[in-house]
Amino acid sequence: MKPLYQHKLLTSFYLWFDHFLLDRGSAYKNFQGTDFYNYADERIQNKTVFGSPYKQWVYDKSINGAILPSISGEGPSGNEEIAAGVSGMSVDYENGRVLFDSSYPTTSPISGGYSVKNFNTYVSNQNEESLIMEGKYKLNARYTRELTNVAPYDEVTPAVFLSTTTSTNEPFALGGEDNTISNITAVAFAENTYQLDGILSVFADASKEVFNGIPYTGSPLDEYGNIKSTYPTGYDYNNVANNNPTDIFFVQNTTVSKISDKMDKFIPVPLYVGFIDFEINKYRFPRQ
Repeated sequence: MKPLYQHKLLTSFYLWFDHFLLDRGSAYKNFQGTDFYNYADERIQNKTVFGSPYKQWVYDKSINGAILPSISGEGPSGNEEIAAGVSGMSVDYENGRVLFDSSYPTTSPISGGYSVKNFNTYVSNQNEESLIMEGKYKLNARYTRELTNVAPYDEVTPAVFLSTTTSTNEPFALGGEDNTISNITAVAFAENTYQLDGILSVFADASKEVFNGIPYTGSPLDEYGNIKSTYPTGYDYNNVANNNPTDIFFVQNTTVSKISDKMDKFIPVPLYVGFIDFEINKYRFPRQ
């Protein structure tokens, strides 16, 4: 199936949401000199893997103050920065790790600096009840446990889960132009009330914002979690969005809320939960 409107909507919204939270809320934390830990990943047996204690690193270089990954290892003159491509080195932003060729020694000391999102961002097809009642999340994994590599592919809190709930086309103008109204829900899991109030405040103020359409193929990360080769100088959300200045989505309204105290006892994990509901309008010709 070719990429269709809903694919583009969710890709565009996800990238805007992530950028908006990082930019407006400075929702990241910088780390320097963090040690990495070697481990085996059965999904990519042709690589030597070194994982950090934190996952979902910031890859958007338009975020002021955020650190793009700088990886160091043992070299002829001691501890030296390793350039991308040396010994096959690539960065897996999604899982917070670096990958080398399989011949790279597993005992080599690896360290680095990077920025970690305050909220991991995921796209989900689960409803709100399932996310809350059935979610099996790594609790406070990034801040309170003993430092070692965080397991790849696990969903780690604090986190936000995005899902499209409804979409309708309403006639707007002669000639077949409709207003496509889509509702997207973000379920936020925070470690404390300060963190939850922060993300709810950022997006309560997002009503009447606009964001640019980005094609489904414009997603910045490849199958290894690294920046795609189509972004040879790095990924900059503002530049990518500006490539389509007339392709606009309009945030008609946002509504934020918290889970009630009565429901809190049913949550199987000690997290603070909030909801952000977005109404997105797009004027388009769906029958052309």
